[in-house]
Amino acid sequence: MKPLSGCFQPEWLYWQGRLWYRPVIELAEGHLRSLNPLGGTDATPLEGLLSPAWTNAHTHLELSHLRGRLPQGRGMIAFLEAMGPQRGQAFPSQIYAALEEAAYEGTWAFASHQNSPLPLEALPAGVEVQPLGEFFGLSPRRARRRLRATSRLGYPLTPHSLYALSRPLLRVGRRRTPFPRSVHFFESLEERLWLCEGRGPFKVFFRRFVRVPAPPRWVYWLRQWYRKAPALWLVHTTEAPEGVLETLLTRYPRLYGVLCPLANRYLFRRSPNVDFWKRWPGRFLLGTDSLANAPSLSLWPVVRYLVQAGLPWELVLQAAADTPRTWIKAPLHWVQIHPLRAALGLDPATKAHTLSGE
Repeated sequence: MKPLSGCFQPEWLYWQGRLWYRPVIELAEGHLRSLNPLGGTDATPLEGLLSPAWTNAHTHLELSHLRGRLPQGRGMIAFLEAMGPQRGQAFPSQIYAALEEAAYEGTWAFASHQNSPLPLEALPAGVEVQPLGEFFGLSPRRARRRLRATSRLGYPLTPHSLYALSRPLLRVGRRRTPFPRSVHFFESLEERLWLCEGRGPFKVFFRRFVRVPAPPRWVYWLRQWYRKAPALWLVHTTEAPEGVLETLLTRYPRLYGVLCPLANRYLFRRSPNVDFWKRWPGRFLLGTDSLANAPSLSLWPVVRYLVQAGLPWELVLQAAADTPRTWIKAPLHWVQIHPLRAALGLDPATKAHTLSGE
């Protein structure tokens, strides 16, 4: 699919944090060459809202074979037990189909946590994927072996979460990395009870792996992980106390949230605090998580959900199109969202798709 070229007049345009009403724009292979806010003539009209292509900042492509196969609404431990040894078993064709579907709806770049190699034949032409070597494990004796296996993937390393690491692996998270560290953070109530109070279902679950489990000093380790990374992404944050998030975002300017609301609803019937993130424009990104707990790798369902939940279009599209470009650049495609009601209202028939230059 070729990027768009020509002179167009979209009904609405999102560009660099602003919404423009009926501007005339000139595109050259996806590059915005000019923007006339006063409109003009001899431009091809476009219905709805036009946005630069989007980046899915959190997924697990190796779980693409699990779509619709794991139970809903049963919590984190049930999810971990159901997933079991099924990581890394997706066929290249399954990953390819999921990415192709997402690109059609405007999502062209992805950050994917990987415990297995990502085959090149799994990537549709033009799609940008940044794999991250995800490491986890509670056994100190097996830490070196786990780290060697993850390092052999050749991807930037990232800790899975604060709750799933032995002390040696917590220390590995301090190493310098060229890409943002992407960490699952307060995703579930089980995690919150464990990290904040040292109790709950995780304490029982972890006894399978450690005789006397103890929660990590998570404030200390977040500070350590932040230091030698271009940014620290805290994925989900659904159960994070609001005061904790406020303090972290204030204290660490390179720290960002990654919202995956549909995945949270699938597993926990919970969602991120939309009103909180309204106060932090430019400090969050969007993700889907994997097909084990999300309907699609496309950001369109996430965008739609957040707009309907009350987040302004500008903030949602900034998180999808602009903020991720500091670290991963989506191809120069454009997404058309239409039909829309008055004042950018969503309709049941509203869809998103990539405009082709062919």
